[in-house]
This record gives sequence, structure tokens and C-alpha cells, in this order.
Amino acid sequence: MKNKRLRSAQKKGDHGRPNLTDFISRMPDDVLVMILSLLPIKGAVVTSSLSTRWRFVWRNLIQLNFDGTETLDDMANNEKLCDLEEAKYINQVNGVINSYNHPRVQVFRIRFDLDCSYSQDIGEWIQFALDKKVEKLELDLMDKSCSIRDPAENYEVTLPSSSAMVGQMQCLKNLFLKGVNLSKLTLNRILKNSPHLRTLYMYGSDLFPHIRVGGHDIKLKHFKMVCCSGIESISLYGFDLVSFTYFGPEVEFHLTDLPKLKELDIGEVSLGLENNVFSQISHCALYLQVLVLDMWAPQKSLDVNAIIKLPNVKKLMLVMGAEEDDSLLEFTSIAQACPSLETFSISLHWYSPMKRRRKVRHVAAPQLHQHLKLLEIIGYYGRISDLELAVYAIDNAVALKKIVIDPSCHAFGEDLTKDDCLKRQPAARSSAKRQLTPILPPGVDLVIL
Repeated sequence: MKNKRLRSAQKKGDHGRPNLTDFISRMPDDVLVMILSLLPIKGAVVTSSLSTRWRFVWRNLIQLNFDGTETLDDMANNEKLCDLEEAKYINQVNGVINSYNHPRVQVFRIRFDLDCSYSQDIGEWIQFALDKKVEKLELDLMDKSCSIRDPAENYEVTLPSSSAMVGQMQCLKNLFLKGVNLSKLTLNRILKNSPHLRTLYMYGSDLFPHIRVGGHDIKLKHFKMVCCSGIESISLYGFDLVSFTYFGPEVEFHLTDLPKLKELDIGEVSLGLENNVFSQISHCALYLQVLVLDMWAPQKSLDVNAIIKLPNVKKLMLVMGAEEDDSLLEFTSIAQACPSLETFSISLHWYSPMKRRRKVRHVAAPQLHQHLKLLEIIGYYGRISDLELAVYAIDNAVALKKIVIDPSCHAFGEDLTKDDCLKRQPAARSSAKRQLTPILPPGVDLVIL
């Protein structure tokens, strides 16, 4: 009897518990694949050494995520690791795709700091993904800090002109490119040969002077360009674009015949609105519901008379430099041009906020905001200019329900580190509570993060 109990315990594993590994191994393949999909690809491949049951299970994964973020963290702290880790990463990706035999890949993601010296390998990875009818392709070839490298060092995508290539891109729905260059010819091939492409995101890419995207054969819904170089003008026309984001050097915009365009995010790292961006977006103003404007030096750039009517904008966000304690109330003129406004967000970027002693200015809007329910101020420090923005909403928004104050500033750099900002936040919270609590109307909630 004693030996029988011993054998029974051995079957159950240590301490009499069931053997979890054997239990999982008896599960159907589709369940095991679902479990492996939760692991990094490196860990999923390692399971092939557990037993013959696990040997080929990982090859049924349809999401291949080669995320090297943890390794990039180590490399940022030890430059000597760079060459070694780059070689290991290249070998890892090549090893997986050479052993992979599933007919389709839904997601293929590369996340590692790689420049044009690895063009052959990267090109083969792209071809592999297209051969597998990839739906979501991500090439993030930048370092951990997302700092922009010399454009000449970026990998440049090249696509052959062939009937086979057309078939390979039929399933592509989302394309994300960081630290990757595109020629005019390549961009056109991607857009024309990808009938299901809905999202295109480019970050840190070197492009060409005149971007033109248009025509009813373009199915793109979401287009985002951040910190891209080489551009002088962007023309978007004649297709069902829903959202467009641009942040980078000052360029000329031509946005016409875009009846589905609801979200527009424009940020130019020059002098903000001095090039009269309002006139350039006027053809789509009627359709917009969300508008984000990033102004680097707002006090030098706003022509109030140039502001156009934005009849359907429900959410407005203004991102502004706010180094000094100058009044920013003139920018409420943009909010006044939005009669349907429900959410007004203001993000104040500063490195060393200056405080001045002066009276709080009150501005009466020509027409009260009938629909404005939420005011959000990010980067609130307790200066008079900060307080004036909150007072404006309190004075002019008859439907106001909530004011959210976020004391964090996102303008991190050499002058202001993240730790510096964190040290300032308690004083900013205290100022916000002291300034706003006494003037808060009944029924309006004050939230200080």
C-alpha cells in the first residue's frame, strides 16, 4: 500500500500536486498557440526544447513580435554591448523565419536599433512578411530614446515592380515605419498596391519634397508623419481620410476634398502658427471634430484675424510653449471659433517657468460656450497665466462640469529632467488647489492629478 501511494504521488509531481507541464501539454494545439502568443517570440521558440510535443507548436504563431526593448535598455547603459547584441538580434530573427512554415503571418514586428548597414537582412525580413500576406507590418529601427539619426544612415525600403508584389500586399492593413526612408516611387507602390491599407505611420523618415496622396483608389484612413525630413509640401485630396497627424518642420499643406476627415493634429517646430495654418486647413474645416495645434512660440505667431470658423469641432487641444508668465488668453479665440466645443485641453510646455506678480485678466467671450463641459490644463504650475486660462472657462462655459489639472510638464530635456519635473509637482498641486477651490462654481468638479 505504501509503494502504491508513492507511485501515485510521483505521477502527481512534487508534494502530491498534479504535473502542470503534462497537463498543459495535453491541451489542443490551438490552446497552446494561444498561450505561446502571450510570450516574447524568443521565449516561445525556446519551448520547442521542452519535449517532442512542443517541438513545432511555436511555428503556428501568426504574430511574430521581435521586440528588443529590454536589450536596447541594456545597450543604452553599456555601449560595448552594441555590436554583440545587434548580431544576436539579427541571428534570432533569421533563425525564426528560416524555421517558420505557417502559410500566414498576421503581425510582423521588428523593434531594434538598426541602420542601413543591415539592409540585406531587413530587406529579406520584409519580403518574408509580404510572402506570408502580413496584415500589420512594423519596422521600428530606432534606439531607445527615439532620437533621429542622420537620414543617410536610415534603412530605405525598396519594392520591386512586379505582379507578384501586388498580390503580396493585398492583405496589408497597417504599416508602421520608424527610422526608415521611403522614395516617392516606393510610397506610391505601397499606396497603390495595398487596397486594404488603413493606417500609415512614419517617424524619423527621410522623404521627398512634395508628398501627394490622393484619388479614390487610396483606401488610407489614418495617416501620421512625425519628425520626417526632406518635405516641403503635403497634398492630400480625394479619398476617405479620417485622421491626419503632422509634426515636424514648417511645410505647406493642401487638404482638399476630404469629406471624412474628422481628426487633425498639426505641429510645426518653427514659430507655430505664423505661416497661417488656418488658411491651409480651411477646405476641411467643416468636417473636423478633433483639432490639435502645437505652437512652439505662440506669443510670436497668432494672427487672431486669421482664425477660421470650426463649426463641428468638439475637442480642441492647444500645445503651447510657456516659458514666461505672459498671458495666453488670446489663444482662447481659437476656442471661441468652435461653437460645438465640449472638451478644451491646453498643454503648457516649459523648462523653467517664470512667475510674475500681476492681476488676473478676465476675458468675456463674444458668445458663451454652451457645450463646453471639460477643461484640462496640462503643465499647470500656478502662474497667473495658468490661472487665467481656468478663469476663462469658469467665466464663459455655462455647461462646465469638470476641470482637470495635471501638474506634469512634458518638455523634458537638458534644462528640465523628468526628476526635476516630479520635484516641482507638489508645489504645483498646492497652488492649483489654493487658486481654484475658492472660485469653483457649484456643480463643477476639480480634479488635480
